[in-house]
Amino acid sequence: MDLTVFSFQSALYAASACTFNYGLTKVLTLESPINSSYGGHFQFLTIIGLTASYITVTFGFLGLIVGSKTCLSIKNKIQQLTLPCEVLISLLYGGIYAYDRELLIPKAVNVFLPLHVDFALHGAPALFLLTDFFLYADKWPKQSLPTLILYSILGVAYWFWVHKAYSVNGYFPYPLFSVVDTKGRAMIFVVSILIMFGIYLTLRSMKAAVSFDKKIVENDSASKKVE
Repeated sequence: MDLTVFSFQSALYAASACTFNYGLTKVLTLESPINSSYGGHFQFLTIIGLTASYITVTFGFLGLIVGSKTCLSIKNKIQQLTLPCEVLISLLYGGIYAYDRELLIPKAVNVFLPLHVDFALHGAPALFLLTDFFLYADKWPKQSLPTLILYSILGVAYWFWVHKAYSVNGYFPYPLFSVVDTKGRAMIFVVSILIMFGIYLTLRSMKAAVSFDKKIVENDSASKKVE
């Protein structure tokens, strides 16, 4: 039997999938007016990101189970989107929540999530994906422009999505969007996209540095064996 099925990497993917499934289940079954609104909980970037992260680790786990390099390659490519997005979500959620919870949570959602559920939604995805990235993922490509274009396209798509939901529901998923005018919301989106791209560049550089350090250690070890 292939021992990779019982490796730390497969355990990481399994734990990630279970955690993401738990977080999604808790939120999607939550008794809230959001459930009956247009778009439901998928108006929230957190839920969209968590779903994408779930898909990411599922491809990783399947790749190990069936020995598919294609699945692992797909996982690595999707991760270029999901990892920076999850780090962005963690940073924005933590910072804005600490400043004023009501800027993030609609009054219609009159409930406080238990800490472990909150972590499953806003902390665990970034933590799991970061662990996988530095231990197992391939280095990201040097070409940055295609990534920025992709982030921009998805940012614009989310812009239209939340405004479509607003036109039906009469409120934005995040109250912060109602506090500012259209120009203010546009600025929030632009800054968020640029921060996410900055996260991508930072992680790419860190991954390259870690990989370089590993090569130095391997070369040093090989030299000592020769001596």
